Amino acid sequence: MSTEDSESIPIPQPPPHLFIGNFPDIDPNDAPGSFQKLAEIYGEAYQLDLPGRKGKVVVISSYDTINDCCDADRFQKPINATLEEVRALTGDGLFTAYPGEKAWGVAHRLLMPVFGPMGIRKMFDGMMDISTQMLLRWDRFGPDHEITCSDDFTRLTFDMIGLCAFGYRFNNFYSDNAHPFIEQMVEVLVESGRRSNRTAIENKLRVFAANKRDENVKKMHELCDHIIADRIAHPQPDANDLLNPMLEGVDKETGEKMSTESVRYNMVTFLVAGHETTSGTLGFLFFHLLKNPEKYLRAQQEVDEVIGDGPLELKHVSQLVYIKFAIYEALRFLGPIAITTKQSLKPTKIAGKYQVQPQDYVLMNLRGLHHDPKIWGSDADFFRPERFLNGGWENLPQNSWKAFGDGMRGCIGRTFAEQEMIMVVALILQKFQVELADPGYQLHVSVTITQKPKDLKIKVRRRPGRTMGSLSGIGGNAAPTQTHTVRPSTSSDPKESSREGKPITVLYGSNAGTCKSYAEDLETNAPRFGFRATVRSLDSATEHVPKDQPVVIIEPSYEGKPADNAKKFTAWLEANANSNLLEGVQYAVFGVGNSDWTHTYHRIPKLTDELFDKMGAKRFTENGDVNVKEDIMGPWEKWSEQMWTDLRKHSGTTVEVLGGQLQADITPPKFATYLGGADIGYGVVKVNKDLCSSEVGLAKKHMEIELPVGTSYRSGDYMVILPLNSISTVKRVLHRFELAPDDNIAITGTNKAFIATDVPTSIFDLLMTRVELGTPISQKQLQILAEATPEDKCAKLHELATDDVYKRDVIPKRYNLLDIIEDYPDCQISFVAYLDMLKPLSPRQYSISSSPLANIEFIPTPQGTGQRLTASLTYDVHDEAAWSGSNRQFHGVASTYLAGREVGEKVRCFTRATNINFHLPLDPTVPIIMICAGSGLAPMRGFIQERATIKAARNAAIGPAILYFGCRHFEKDFIYAEDLKKWDADGVVSVRGCFSKVAPDGEKMQRVPDRMWDEREELSELFGEHNAKVFICGSASKLAQSTADVCKKIYRYKFPEKSEDEAKKWLEKVKEDRYVSDVFE
Repeated sequence: MSTEDSESIPIPQPPPHLFIGNFPDIDPNDAPGSFQKLAEIYGEAYQLDLPGRKGKVVVISSYDTINDCCDADRFQKPINATLEEVRALTGDGLFTAYPGEKAWGVAHRLLMPVFGPMGIRKMFDGMMDISTQMLLRWDRFGPDHEITCSDDFTRLTFDMIGLCAFGYRFNNFYSDNAHPFIEQMVEVLVESGRRSNRTAIENKLRVFAANKRDENVKKMHELCDHIIADRIAHPQPDANDLLNPMLEGVDKETGEKMSTESVRYNMVTFLVAGHETTSGTLGFLFFHLLKNPEKYLRAQQEVDEVIGDGPLELKHVSQLVYIKFAIYEALRFLGPIAITTKQSLKPTKIAGKYQVQPQDYVLMNLRGLHHDPKIWGSDADFFRPERFLNGGWENLPQNSWKAFGDGMRGCIGRTFAEQEMIMVVALILQKFQVELADPGYQLHVSVTITQKPKDLKIKVRRRPGRTMGSLSGIGGNAAPTQTHTVRPSTSSDPKESSREGKPITVLYGSNAGTCKSYAEDLETNAPRFGFRATVRSLDSATEHVPKDQPVVIIEPSYEGKPADNAKKFTAWLEANANSNLLEGVQYAVFGVGNSDWTHTYHRIPKLTDELFDKMGAKRFTENGDVNVKEDIMGPWEKWSEQMWTDLRKHSGTTVEVLGGQLQADITPPKFATYLGGADIGYGVVKVNKDLCSSEVGLAKKHMEIELPVGTSYRSGDYMVILPLNSISTVKRVLHRFELAPDDNIAITGTNKAFIATDVPTSIFDLLMTRVELGTPISQKQLQILAEATPEDKCAKLHELATDDVYKRDVIPKRYNLLDIIEDYPDCQISFVAYLDMLKPLSPRQYSISSSPLANIEFIPTPQGTGQRLTASLTYDVHDEAAWSGSNRQFHGVASTYLAGREVGEKVRCFTRATNINFHLPLDPTVPIIMICAGSGLAPMRGFIQERATIKAARNAAIGPAILYFGCRHFEKDFIYAEDLKKWDADGVVSVRGCFSKVAPDGEKMQRVPDRMWDEREELSELFGEHNAKVFICGSASKLAQSTADVCKKIYRYKFPEKSEDEAKKWLEKVKEDRYVSDVFE
């Protein structure tokens, strides 16, 4: 409770704008996101000046403040600006009635018993009816169909409310387009949200928008009136729905019935509020389950244990405890309701600190509440349903979980929503394996009066042995069979198309595209060897590993973790490690990794092989692997060649091995210019400036990119750049093959999507945008070049292809295909053959060197004012003499591309979330230790900038922060020196420069680990006693390794009885949460 006689603390406020106050600080398309972003800057309480609002708007975001505002003796729920606008549709319905409004009391008292546990249990059959419709629809469409969650879950929840509440069937699963009521409702909600964030004058000027809203409201009311009239004309006294008590019930307190208008308003209220919140929650839940496959599998295991493959019964609902708490956790993490509004009944202080008046609006930011580390711990940003188990739910402090609202004005339909969600989730997991249509999907939120995942799409595949016959309403056990389309080979060779290939399945995991390109290579070549390949992601094979055909698995290991589209598959293998589920499977594994990650090198492919073997599968060839730090093609070519040989022998394939050749027609250009693609996904360069020259190392630059409206990121995240090749390198290719840049090329006879062309395209465009021109040449490629060289001039190429010479003279000098064919002009390789040996141009990933909290711009949009973020990059420019000699210059693909961009130019880019641990602690008072060198300063600069912003906005102390920054020269490559000095002087960070070549007067030359060792007592205290978090960014083989070594050394210094192995185990354990790295080579 509040301490009223305590002294008030000033409530911070973002700087207001002239005449319009803080309106530009709120994005009308994502007001909850704006409130949360401001909370991250200004803390648990801040105020806004919004013209046209009486009183101030106070936003609170912590447990202490929100818990105090749940005191019903001092605070009530008012109707906020958005709900005021929605009243045009829902009037005095339960959700939008004013405090004390008579109709609310009558409706609430009549409907509470119907929404009780016994009343909701009676609706089980209706819920099964609608759920079955959705599942059968999914099953008919098959495993390749992409399901848009917002669409299908909206149809589901809308139909469920229609049938269970009003006995009306909207039949949304029997048509391609949703019922018009849904579209009308969405338009009304969106416009209502926009109106609430506009000035009164602007709303008056938007006449057409107002007319459209009124027209939609009229049509929706007409439908409700039709349903009411039909029930009155044709009574259904035995119906277990809401409509009977709404029409016939008599309120014991007033002796009155609900008016027809009140019935209509509450019908619309239930359809709007009930379907919106539930459909959004289901979308959020499946996003989290699919991003955390171990949670997905645990939920599915519970379904298998409780229900099996039999029919879901009412008694099962209460037994599905993990699913229930997974739903609760999804609601905690980010639920459909983002803000709850309160108003004080008299002048009071929130949490005994912040003075508010009755005319003020208090917005309770539920994301802040549900992520408050005081309640939820340091792992509040992790999806972990287990936090509610074993008494976790029962032991939560009062008012710490508010997903369904608060007090008397809380959600009356909570029991209805929980039962339908548990049922739907259980049925989906019982019948299907679910996967993300885009494994790399990152959560984006669509906001109306609620919020839900935007553009989230999934695929479902019927689980082995599962029928649809156990669903209610289906006669017998017959069930339609899922079908899917297998992509045929695109080979145009008549010999290949005339013979039947034996089927094989190629499963891959891939984030960066390397493993996918290997899989496509197998798909392209399969017909040559007498096979027909189907390529799928590893996740799609969960419970679906074929036993009737050989399986080839290609997967990487990302710091010891599986690729995004292999996480669920790996978790499934681990969960079933002691089973014999894979008996009868014939398989092969090819691993892709980087040897710099010594302890996790090829961990995932090795684990997959180990588990396949343990679970009864048999290899048909030896496993292979490649080290991407070295020759990325040679080991693959050697292994795949042997794999085809062994596979033919194993399967008894005797058809002739055909020669494979890419086919292409080069024609003169038809047009003088080539038009580019759409601007979607482009950022605009705002700044591109030098940080230091190449005098003491690589030159470094700073770039600021204005992101498309709606793009978000966190400090510590990545920017992914899709570059173009260097023009000088492309010119070398054109010169070598005597081609003109505007010659056109049409490519067929390949499954390599990155070079296939639907229509002729210019050679210059293809070389600039699609292929890697600098990949080190492989031994097999050298052999191909030797075979394409006259016999009397090919000896040297054959020699380069031998093992010893290749490892001694080719790999260390990073020769690529172009280098070799330039050095050996007698080689008569064709351009088409050269093109067929190239890999796809890969996106490059850079750590963002800014914080979004410090880089927000407010811009006008058609809906009012919107927010746009700027992100900065700190990058090395690779422009140096090539190791391959011959006076060649090495131009780094992405860095050369970025360095050449001018202000105002567009770059194709998108943001990508980093490892969830590589983010600042939720509590800014937690100490941090940052260790970096060179451009590895990038994410640390973002962290420091964020803490500086928070410190300035809140005018409050933050936790200690130390930056160890490795440079060569204190004047020549100590980048961002002025920024760092200012932040140091402001008490944001203590900068510890480590200069290996030239140090300032009075300081010794040293490297980062040396200074850390010198300051080991301070570091030990921060880490051991104050729970500091350590961040590392730099070279994997240098800085990361030397930092790990000195940390183990400090650990043994503090605990001399510990052995080296114990120190190593300690380091591996703290790497799980408090020692996180983002390393590169």
